[in-house]
Amino acid sequence: MTSLQIAVTGIGILSSIGKNKHDVFESMKQNKSGIDFIKSFNPEPFISKMGAEIKAYNPKDYFTSEEEKGFDRCSQYAIISIQEALDEARVDPTSDLTVGLAFGTCNGGLNSLEEQRALEELDRDKTRKYPFYQQGDVVAEKFQLSGPVLTLNTACAASGNAIGYACDMIRHGYADMMIAGGSDSMSTSVYAGFNALKALNNKPCSPYNEQYGLSLGEGAAFIVLEPLEKALAREAKIYSVIEGYGLTSDAHHETAPQPDGYGIQKAVEMAMSQGNVSQEDIEYINTHGTGTKANDPAELRGLRSYFKDQFDDIYVSSSKAYFGHNLGAAASIEYVTTLLALEQGKLPATLHFSEAREGCDHPKLVTNSMHSYAPKYFLCNNSAFGGHNSSILSKNVSHPSYTTPKSKLNHQANVKSIAICSFGTIHALANEDGSFLLNIFQNKTSPLHLEFSLKNYNKTLYQRRMNPLTQYSIGACDLTLKKTPMDKSEFEALGLVYGTSRGSLKSAEKYLGSILNRGEENASSVYFPDMVLNSTAGKLAKIFNIKGFSSSHSSGGIDGLQAIHYGATSILDGKQKAILVGAGDEQSRLSTEIDKAMDLTASTYDISEGSTFLMLADDETVKAEGLQQLASIKGFGQAFNSHTDLYETVEKSVAQCLENAELSEEDIDFIFYHNNDVTDSEALLKLKEKYVHLPIVTLNHLCGYMESNGSLFHAQAATELLSLPKKDQQFVMQSLGWTKEKLETGLIVSTSINGNSMAMAIRK
Repeated sequence: MTSLQIAVTGIGILSSIGKNKHDVFESMKQNKSGIDFIKSFNPEPFISKMGAEIKAYNPKDYFTSEEEKGFDRCSQYAIISIQEALDEARVDPTSDLTVGLAFGTCNGGLNSLEEQRALEELDRDKTRKYPFYQQGDVVAEKFQLSGPVLTLNTACAASGNAIGYACDMIRHGYADMMIAGGSDSMSTSVYAGFNALKALNNKPCSPYNEQYGLSLGEGAAFIVLEPLEKALAREAKIYSVIEGYGLTSDAHHETAPQPDGYGIQKAVEMAMSQGNVSQEDIEYINTHGTGTKANDPAELRGLRSYFKDQFDDIYVSSSKAYFGHNLGAAASIEYVTTLLALEQGKLPATLHFSEAREGCDHPKLVTNSMHSYAPKYFLCNNSAFGGHNSSILSKNVSHPSYTTPKSKLNHQANVKSIAICSFGTIHALANEDGSFLLNIFQNKTSPLHLEFSLKNYNKTLYQRRMNPLTQYSIGACDLTLKKTPMDKSEFEALGLVYGTSRGSLKSAEKYLGSILNRGEENASSVYFPDMVLNSTAGKLAKIFNIKGFSSSHSSGGIDGLQAIHYGATSILDGKQKAILVGAGDEQSRLSTEIDKAMDLTASTYDISEGSTFLMLADDETVKAEGLQQLASIKGFGQAFNSHTDLYETVEKSVAQCLENAELSEEDIDFIFYHNNDVTDSEALLKLKEKYVHLPIVTLNHLCGYMESNGSLFHAQAATELLSLPKKDQQFVMQSLGWTKEKLETGLIVSTSINGNSMAMAIRK
């Protein structure tokens, strides 16, 4: 692996200890905590009355009345902090630069659903703010961004995940700059969930301290990222240089970490390997440190397992006692405040500390006030519900030994061929072996109602109260793994990237219904863990014992292709040899309400559900493991623009894909287009007009529209088509009205409801 060498050139923050970076650091210098009595709702029913809310927040200080109406709190917080970061970085995102956004969130637009106090006959405008990709998309629209836009939903690791993803987009040439971070606002139902889990502290939290329990917070923090040499060339202020990052899964429990901290240990190991940094160079670690009984000792055990005796020489602290646990914004807020402290030669402290509890003692724990020290390299770690872990490795430019690089840095990863080795789909039109292409054309009038029970399919994979989305996804993943010669003992080394725009809304109905029917104090602890969208990815990892590179995301229409893209990137960067990529959709009463709000009910396509998985691997692994090579992934393109004709965005993503794949238009034999037929009907027609010589087809009129899974479903269709025996391939082509003699290369194109577009090229 080669080091990332990505510079942080702007930071912005909004939190309970300050509305900008200056005020935040002043509070840190004075050892001030933003944790106080909750004021935004009545906390009397709960075991704790404490929380870290943004003080005296007035949206009218930042937004017009019309803007305030259009942006929920989560979006507002993000916009405020992003503007601060862009101003400092001296970046105009409307210039010729391609600037993208990686947006981490745990709660998304949950406030907009909570305030309605209902799950049926919902207000369209409020409900439209709920889907988890909406906040990232409206923020991207506000700043007129044109690069990759993705919402990372890996719960409390989401904004760390976002920073890593953003670095990859720059490294692989999909963006000139990226904005990365996270935002979450205080939520009554989330507070009620942590109350049900008995995880809250009735005093301001103090990680590693004798009294355990967490304090929930709210806020946002974002950073501007760009290649180091470009930052140096334009003489930008540089806060730090990101050298590597790691993402892993515990594959252990929905809400508790692996007791030995193995997941965070492997995330650190992945980050260190990418950065080519020795253990001796790490001199400070900003830990996740929630203050809970399970998290704190597990994290320290994992770090000690990696660093061995050297761990005693590393300064450690958790910043959450300043501003609480900010959930999806936790990693970015903790990263930004670490940068603010390091700039002044300080290390953030763990406030309110009296005595370390059992398993949490550390000789260099920074407590109660900031410590003067300048580490050479530092780590920022975070963990999450669902078992996701993130670790960001950075070089401290304020260290006395830091010197400005003089030579041009190499950002290009080693070029590898990525093979599609296996596939599996659970869908009303799919066969028992997980294929579907021939079936679609042989049974054109089949109903789209999916009747699938994981318990009947394989009861050893099923767990009580498992929601349909998770059942479909486990089934599709199992079908994919069955087609490989891999032994179960080899699954631990696999990675997993999963796309879901909405998560399980049936579980959300049950959890929110428990509050509506029984009150916040009786919120269901059983269904609360499924409120985080990475829950399905976490369950997949646990069922199959997958512990490698792991992520979950939302985009509202291109989720499946983004899963393939991020998975392929992990292979190109040497973090994975093989990885599972998947997506899924689930229908419910609440999903129908959201379909109405997003205008998807205006589509001519039926709404359907299901899940699709592919296994990707590099050439060496294909040979070593005896895997099939059904098709090869050649390249990707991605663009966002909600202000122009969507066709222009589609064209940009296709052109970027062809350039990335080193292909010309003449090399393409067909295009499969996953469209919603609401916002992109004209784009599809224009695409057909431009590529009049090419067959361009959508399968959604046959299989129904699947918001998250549709693009991956089309990718499997293309893979099946390219790998079919000639007779079956000719049958499909005749059914589609194609007259080509043979097929070698295809494009899969997908668009989202908000103006996101992605293209992928695959070859036989």
